[in-house]
Amino acid sequence: MGALAPSAALPQKDYRRDLEALPWLCSAFEARNPRLLPAIGKRLNLDTEGGYSKKIMDATGTGNLKTWFFIQEVPPGVEYDGAIFGPDPFRMASVVEGRDVREIIIRTGRHLAGIVSLTPADAETPIRLNAHTAHLFGTEPEEDPDMAVEVFALYDIQLTAPMEPDKAREIVGRWRNF
Repeated sequence: MGALAPSAALPQKDYRRDLEALPWLCSAFEARNPRLLPAIGKRLNLDTEGGYSKKIMDATGTGNLKTWFFIQEVPPGVEYDGAIFGPDPFRMASVVEGRDVREIIIRTGRHLAGIVSLTPADAETPIRLNAHTAHLFGTEPEEDPDMAVEVFALYDIQLTAPMEPDKAREIVGRWRNF
């Protein structure tokens, strides 16, 4: 919501540390048929959700701290292509379930309000990596032609040109051991 720390009890933000703790890394997931629903206005109640003091709540009309914001949701049926690097989640789920698992449902988004269905791809579609993530793991994207930025979406979303999944797997394998 702005420049304020989310909580005195939470550790400092460290994206690399958080990524190293996850069992998987992912490529960028790109929509085959991109669509968004109309924007929806939402209100954030700083008193109940954030526990902020009256002084901070009084400042919500100015600066980076706002109580009203807009979101756009993805409608059902939009499909994305991408890759997951690390242990095969479908094989892991199959072992736990004792049967062949070809779909994993996960909750995502604010308050886990979104639902995503992961399914294994039948064909190996070219994928993009995030050059910003490469930089976090010690790779200098400007020195590696494979990591040249083709799409600069946001400061921390800098996408490479599409590449074959095997090439992407090799590159991500240099960032972390799985």
